[in-house]
Amino acid sequence: MADEYEKNIPRVRVEIICSQALEEDFSEEFEKNGVAKHYTKVSPVMGAGYSNPHLGDAVWPQLNTMYIIYCTEEDAEKIKQIVVKLRKLFITEGIGCFIGSGTEI
Repeated sequence: MADEYEKNIPRVRVEIICSQALEEDFSEEFEKNGVAKHYTKVSPVMGAGYSNPHLGDAVWPQLNTMYIIYCTEEDAEKIKQIVVKLRKLFITEGIGCFIGSGTEI
């Protein structure tokens, strides 16, 4: 069986953008489900999506965090379920999740 992190194998790229207030919730869910063991976290992230803007200023003081995860299709499906679960729990928080593909060279 090939090593999951071997170069030149197709992977799924998952990007999650969420309020910094949800970082702990995502971390707990990742650990509980055994996914996202290897990720890049960018914080703070500012932007305006489909919920209130998170710009870190006097008018819109909240900030976001962004996770970039390269994983297997199976793990991407688990991560999607985590996003769905947290969207239901935190209805007023914007949670963006984008899934694509990537191959390490």
